[in-house]
Amino acid sequence: MKGTPDRGEGGFITPSRCSPTGKFMFDKPLSTKREKLLRGTPSRYKVPQAPRLMKSAPNVQRYSLIRAHIEPFARIVSFKSPSERPRLSPFYHPDTPETYLEQRFIMHGRLGRGDFGEVVSVRSKDDGKAYAIKCAIEVYRNIADRREKLQEVLKHEMLPPHPNLVHFFKAWEEKGRLYIQTELCARSLDDVARERHEIGEPEIWYYLIDILMALEHMHSHDLIHVDIKPSNIFITSDGICKLGDFGLVFDLNKDDPKNVMEGDGKYLAAEVLNDKPTKAADIFSLGMTILELATDLDLPNNGVFWHEIRNRMIDEKYIKVLSTDLRRVIAWMIDPCPLNRPKAIEVLKDSFVSRYRSRRQIKLLKHRAMCN
Repeated sequence: MKGTPDRGEGGFITPSRCSPTGKFMFDKPLSTKREKLLRGTPSRYKVPQAPRLMKSAPNVQRYSLIRAHIEPFARIVSFKSPSERPRLSPFYHPDTPETYLEQRFIMHGRLGRGDFGEVVSVRSKDDGKAYAIKCAIEVYRNIADRREKLQEVLKHEMLPPHPNLVHFFKAWEEKGRLYIQTELCARSLDDVARERHEIGEPEIWYYLIDILMALEHMHSHDLIHVDIKPSNIFITSDGICKLGDFGLVFDLNKDDPKNVMEGDGKYLAAEVLNDKPTKAADIFSLGMTILELATDLDLPNNGVFWHEIRNRMIDEKYIKVLSTDLRRVIAWMIDPCPLNRPKAIEVLKDSFVSRYRSRRQIKLLKHRAMCN
């Protein structure tokens, strides 16, 4: 006779089985990343390819430079009025073979690489400051592809600045490629999760509070991030968390739901599969991010465990490390019903979270002073 799942502390349910059986036999067992490493089992986490540092713009001879979507020289990309647009360096020389990136920046190293671009750390020759630059891997395929890629710049520019959002400086295109210059952060939460399998709870609370403040700011302007996950959350050299990568941002007042793209399946709310993104879906993704960081769980992309976690069914052995309050807040944020999930400001006003928030705001004030 099958056991009945028990309602666990803080809204979680302990499933009656610890691993899938019968028709779910092909699902990988739920486990932590540390367990996977010790067993030598491939993790659901994909180790990124070693990024290549772009030494120069790739050969574009196979693309005709006379096409309207290919610019042979660097040109600012901005949707602002002409008087508000950033400018290229006055020391840029378009008549030389070196790209704008090579001419005006000293490249220090690789920060990462995704499907659409790689990010390098640089130092500007103009102001001597350090930045991150995201360089597109592929050139524009056509005018429609260029228009779609430039939407990322539009989304950066429409975000009102906030200390917990990665700051955007400018973007330019050259020889069919888009470059985006942003604030440089030391690492991502994904880097932290891969290096450390046990993260102290005070640190977890601070990460949560920082991104809740970022979300509260975005949501107050009816903007949804859509793709919250550890690799899109960055940490500055003084330990402040910032939400970044705004390529999928959805404007509730302007964007067409038919054109929305889904975020990473590991952190995706179930209701988004059949409907447009919501603020509640962002809260869910942040809750999943915090669950992963606090428990070291190797989150599934799909399958029975994907569904069980979204019903808050997790074996007690994985969540026993969570304190009563952290367990309660995570369960609140990943509630199966989006209407029951809290708003970002509601979590920030929670009596327990408020204690950590007051301490965190002191550090944030110091960060602002340092940046200014």
